[in-house]
Amino acid sequence: MCTVQTIFKKVLGLIILLTSHTFIFSQSIGNSVSMVGVDGKKYTGVIKNITNGWYQIKYDDYDALRWFKANQFELTIAGNSTGTEQNNLTGKGVNFIGTDGKTYTGIVQEVQGNKYRIKYDGYDFESWLDRDQFSINTVRNIATNTNVNTNVKQPETFNTNINAAAALKNIYNFGNSKGWSSPLYESKYNSFTQNLSADQLQSLVAVLQKANTLSAQFFALKSLLTGDSYETVTNFITQLNDHDETYQQENCLVTNMRSIIQQWQFSCSVTVLQTYLADLCPRYAWEVKQIANYDKVATDLTYPMAVQQKELLEKYGGVATIRGDVSGKPIGIIGGLNELVGAIVGVNFYAQETTGEPLSDVFSKMRNQLDRGINMPLLIGFTGSTDRHFILALRYRKTNSGHQYLIYDPWEGKCDYVSETAIMQGSIEPLMSGTKITLDYYYPVN
Repeated sequence: MCTVQTIFKKVLGLIILLTSHTFIFSQSIGNSVSMVGVDGKKYTGVIKNITNGWYQIKYDDYDALRWFKANQFELTIAGNSTGTEQNNLTGKGVNFIGTDGKTYTGIVQEVQGNKYRIKYDGYDFESWLDRDQFSINTVRNIATNTNVNTNVKQPETFNTNINAAAALKNIYNFGNSKGWSSPLYESKYNSFTQNLSADQLQSLVAVLQKANTLSAQFFALKSLLTGDSYETVTNFITQLNDHDETYQQENCLVTNMRSIIQQWQFSCSVTVLQTYLADLCPRYAWEVKQIANYDKVATDLTYPMAVQQKELLEKYGGVATIRGDVSGKPIGIIGGLNELVGAIVGVNFYAQETTGEPLSDVFSKMRNQLDRGINMPLLIGFTGSTDRHFILALRYRKTNSGHQYLIYDPWEGKCDYVSETAIMQGSIEPLMSGTKITLDYYYPVN
């Protein structure tokens, strides 16, 4: 599972736009493959599953599984993933949980890599399951199998993939009704599910319904849509299940008062990036919030959030100094914003100065972007000073007195609603109370 210390390195490493390659050998489960990323580096992996011309590849050295077409990777070494256990499981009795939460039993009929074709006991129905979706029935063997009654109706949840699709849509709709999704994620959801086979759809629902609440199920789904692997999401669900729903919601969302705090004098830009990514991926938000005092300024500079912010600041050319020490070097946000966030959401951010543009037009553009589900970083100045500071607009709402924007301030590590009127008058109260600001730059997308 990706840790909070390595998430950014893996995001950078795994945002891969693959080039086309010519194949010499046929591709099969267990083969080793290689891919070249836009950074010019070669990545390697192993074919885990093959479905309708798509190849599921497990990255070497990364906790990630991705589906690719054949022209997106090269075959390197013909391997064999069929191990002793897989060979020995054919004909074995197994137990597994359906998407309706009930326990079913069956027999392994066929093995293909990590996929197992299971014949249900008592039903004229078969389904492909991953190895971690069933356990061996130790009190039963193939000699004691009962005859299948073909007149018995098959389990309702597995009747057709329509039921699995409905269960998945129910999970998505729950989160959407809470305001945790957006048109951006709805598009990701539709694109993702349209490419799933019936068996893959059932497997996905089975994985998500291991989570003990609808909130946890949605957070797992959203993390998957952001780019997490099934393995990472499964581990995430295991951690979520140790807590109640209130705790799950508090720790999978960054749009609340307790958010990530800026650890260094000039790390506001990269702290905004951390928060943006945590808003996109609940699993990353969860990892951040499992760190003690993530919303407090660390006295120990080896503290994980301080280390990560320092690494990011230096990666993009900045120099880290403790808060209050202005001898360091600040950086802009465009490089990291497009490399870390833009590549995930599929947009290109650019810097737009507000000089000569009515702020009412700026706010209109901001709302249009937020309506799509794309947060907008803002660069503010301070009256009487040359200092500047990055903040992040996450949401907005309309009230009788006008629009209000949910603003995240990394210096205080807090989110709160600020009225449009207040910003136009040079304030972001209740954040930074008593400070007069100017709105200098905003960051829309092409």
